[in-house]
Amino acid sequence: MVTKVAVVGGGCSAEAEVSRSSASQITSALKQNFDVEYFELSQNLAEELSNFTPDIVFPVLHGFPGEDGTVQGLLSVLGYPFVGSDTNASVVSMNKALSKYYFDAAGIPVLPQIVVKQGSLEADIDRVITSFGDRVVCKPMHGGSALGVVPLPLGGDLRHALSTSLEIDNTILVEPFVEGREITVGVLDLHHEQIEALPVTEILVAKNEWYDYTNRYTPGRSEHLIPAEIDEATNNALQTAAIRAHQSVGCRDLSRVDFILEPNGNFWVLEVNNIPGMTPTSLYPDAAQVHGISFQVLAEKLVSSASRRGPDLDELD
Repeated sequence: MVTKVAVVGGGCSAEAEVSRSSASQITSALKQNFDVEYFELSQNLAEELSNFTPDIVFPVLHGFPGEDGTVQGLLSVLGYPFVGSDTNASVVSMNKALSKYYFDAAGIPVLPQIVVKQGSLEADIDRVITSFGDRVVCKPMHGGSALGVVPLPLGGDLRHALSTSLEIDNTILVEPFVEGREITVGVLDLHHEQIEALPVTEILVAKNEWYDYTNRYTPGRSEHLIPAEIDEATNNALQTAAIRAHQSVGCRDLSRVDFILEPNGNFWVLEVNNIPGMTPTSLYPDAAQVHGISFQVLAEKLVSSASRRGPDLDELD
């Protein structure tokens, strides 16, 4: 019998349109060899899945509540095998500050951080300036796709930067700004197969710009240099760090780990993305392609991994 796959995307997050684009790509890739149907994330998801009776669920969700463990917990309770990280790993990887504690404990270099919350802005501004000066990066704690991220490479209006990030999330992360190259490394961790790092990718954008939402998803606004032009030792160190970051938070199947690489060769891990984008301009599928894995084969490998693993019954104990 043909395996039935439910692809879940969309929802109500600020990244819903990106999710729908990713889900559309995955749905198209699976149609040749699977009975696949797309489901919009909604309060009726459990009922709709019950009517379809999928063998595998493939969440292609970005942001809350699809990437933070909520949907993963639901799928575990319903007993469906699903692609991607389990509930606990999703919770940790979605929280930038919490995940950095795991990275640090695993011996992976991370930048110092200050957590800023709504209601304590004035006091937090003083803390940030005392610790880092005004050359910082402000990030929503749980966001993705660079929404609400405000870099201040030359310093500037810190109050405005913090307020902008707080419009996206009521808790934000502030780190010192570091000059360097934007690097990302995908991890492929299929069930009962050897974990592997995809080729190191450098993200190139126009001078004085950075990899924001527009440059991520507008064709021609960014370039993915795969493999990155770095020495072998640095390449190997980045791939090793990516795998360790992935494992430290408990991810499985796939993830993408972001870094800043300084001119002196030092690097810092920034975050792990437990559901990497799968849009036509996304990084993870581009790196997989260079690694010799077509988009269709990648999607099918991920479904097969979830099928071999089965449902997350241990989470219900």
